[in-house]
Amino acid sequence: MKNLSYAVQFFFLLISLTLFASCEDACEVTQTYYYFEPVYEDIEKVRSSVKLDQPRPIKALGKIYYKDQYLYLNEPGEGIHVIDNRNPSSPIQKAFITIPGNYSLAAKGNTLYANSYMDLVSFDISNPQNVTELNRLNDVFMNYSPYSSYFNQTNSGRMVVDWSYKPEVVINDSECEGFYNQDMFLWGGGFATTMEMAANFSSDGGGRNTASAGTGGSMATFTIYEDYLYAIDQSDLILADISNENSPALHSKVFIGWGIETLFPHLDKLFIGANDGMYIYDNSTPSDPTFISKYIHVNSCDPVVVQGDYAYVTLRSGTECSGFSNQLEIVNISDLKNPKIEAVYPMYNPHGLGIDGDALFICDGTAGLKIYNAGDIHSISDNLLNQYSNIHALDVIPLNDVLMMIGEKGLFQYDYSDLDNIQLLSSILISKNAN
Repeated sequence: MKNLSYAVQFFFLLISLTLFASCEDACEVTQTYYYFEPVYEDIEKVRSSVKLDQPRPIKALGKIYYKDQYLYLNEPGEGIHVIDNRNPSSPIQKAFITIPGNYSLAAKGNTLYANSYMDLVSFDISNPQNVTELNRLNDVFMNYSPYSSYFNQTNSGRMVVDWSYKPEVVINDSECEGFYNQDMFLWGGGFATTMEMAANFSSDGGGRNTASAGTGGSMATFTIYEDYLYAIDQSDLILADISNENSPALHSKVFIGWGIETLFPHLDKLFIGANDGMYIYDNSTPSDPTFISKYIHVNSCDPVVVQGDYAYVTLRSGTECSGFSNQLEIVNISDLKNPKIEAVYPMYNPHGLGIDGDALFICDGTAGLKIYNAGDIHSISDNLLNQYSNIHALDVIPLNDVLMMIGEKGLFQYDYSDLDNIQLLSSILISKNAN
């Protein structure tokens, strides 16, 4: 499968091209069609492809998850790298779980949960070096994937697992005046506007979990609270009952709103990042999360983390979000029914973020990892402790004085026990030669 980041970059490179009218004579108008054909695979073959493999070079990173001194790193669309992180100065790749169509994960007890396209798959991780599949719930995430509902078109027991494209140039005879050259996109024989294409390449977005569950990054779309797994499915929150950890059961589906991206549990509340704001839900009854309020901001990609009375929200311009703001917003949530903006700081292109005590970590895209002292939320920009600008930072988990960060270059870990002397502990780099 094509790497998602490359696919998105390609599509929006096409979108960004502006074609001006150009007529060699008075009666030729050129139209270029980019025709996308579905690539099908047998559904049962996809479902039987899940397996434990030997460790392999990392080609790309999407999600990060920490559980019982092991890191589980999602490689978008491919599966999960299992890394022994008992010594963060020397992490060891132990295995790779091949999971076609995997983009999200979470774990509780000895069970890891991950999506495989539209299915929810559970794994026994009691021995992280010998992971085994336990169970599978079919057809849970009918809109869940970077390719949205297009993945779920079926054809006689087959499913769409990719798209191939080809340009087709058509020259029409007509009067030149009033016409212009244009690009159009076709999906499997039908037309789709560029905005429709953009809407179907949604980003994914994390959380601190309750006892016996692991810890996800701020870009998480799976999270766990008590006996329930929560998962984003485009506009819905999917609830799976995991009271029997080895055999999850689909519980319910809650409509939240279009453009929801990330999940972050805090105490008995659930904070949901969306394109246009932050939703706050009461989760004191885990089987029935209820709406409390919504903080609205300009349209933008929006992960959120929470500490104390404040929610920290990064807004990022980007092709999948159609926004133009790049900033950190700090929202006062002391009154959950009436969240209010407290401070705003400009950023370059922020992605994930994390906070631990006074240490605030911002993954500012190509501007790198930024570490601030956030003891005074009104003077954060004056308290930049360090900036690692040689990496494209994506997401972080700060835990027990160790920052675990993923970026376009790989996994990086830092010791921040002394904020005045932050140290790089280790890195596992993405292989440029991996195919």
